[in-house]
Amino acid sequence: MKIFITGIAGVLGSQLAELFIEMGFKVAGNDVVRREEAWRLENIIDKMKYIWKSSWDLVCEDVRGYDIIFDCGLEFPDRPMGDSSPTHTLIGNLMPPLRLLEAVRRCYTRPIVVYVSSFNALYGHTGATFTEKTLPLPSNLYGLTKACAESLYYIYHKAYEVPIIITRTGSAFGPRMRSDELPARLIIHGLKGRTFTLRSPQAKRLWTYSKDVLNFYDKLLEKINNCVGLTLHSCGNLGDKIVSNVELATIIKHFIPELNWVLGDYEPGELVNGQPISFSVDSTLTRKLLNWKPQYTLEDGLKETVNWFKKNIWRYL
Repeated sequence: MKIFITGIAGVLGSQLAELFIEMGFKVAGNDVVRREEAWRLENIIDKMKYIWKSSWDLVCEDVRGYDIIFDCGLEFPDRPMGDSSPTHTLIGNLMPPLRLLEAVRRCYTRPIVVYVSSFNALYGHTGATFTEKTLPLPSNLYGLTKACAESLYYIYHKAYEVPIIITRTGSAFGPRMRSDELPARLIIHGLKGRTFTLRSPQAKRLWTYSKDVLNFYDKLLEKINNCVGLTLHSCGNLGDKIVSNVELATIIKHFIPELNWVLGDYEPGELVNGQPISFSVDSTLTRKLLNWKPQYTLEDGLKETVNWFKKNIWRYL
């Protein structure tokens, strides 16, 4: 099997590449960082084809001949740009999927395209339960771009018969994660002995450990042809514990006692009708279809993540 990964030098892209190479598949991918700067790929870079190119510039020749494409390209994440740079966020999160889908549409034999979407960013609600069939109703600009990208994928599936799968990952964390994600920022500030400003303190999120995410995609490969046209939940933890940002910080402080914080303001969209975002999730469809469920508790995943950062903090200095 031949697999192409956009954003292959990123957190999920690099780990998927490593998994698929271990499984014996041929792997290629693109990213915006130079080959020598793609440190997350340092153990496998010589075993794959690396294209130093933005997803904006992908053409049919880049993706022709692959069986599956995993679209992990983030382009512009919610931090540090997000709501502070609306134009960049809208263009940066919508144009790359459009270019990729156009490239795939022009292939004589079209690969299955798996779009790695979000979960927490899609739902600006309080008190609701979300399933795989719940329509997005985002409350911030970043969530809007993810919802629009999902719609774009479905339009290409219906109008041009591009085989697609949408996978919604709850906020993922783990070794090698981005330094701008909340668990990483809390860990880094704790290890440096700096006080952290914790914004949106009571807003809740569903966090998923990276090993569970990888196991999800392993299971997805086994039944991928049965999943075309579906939206699936690659999110959750053992017990599906959904915590506020303060609760997350408290768990991390158990592993890093030096961590201290002060409460900050709420970020745009984190308050709905004056109430912090809070929700529950029902992933029955996904878990029955793939025979998959998370194996790591939130606490166990955070413990492993903290231990990794203690050994690799130099990468973020």
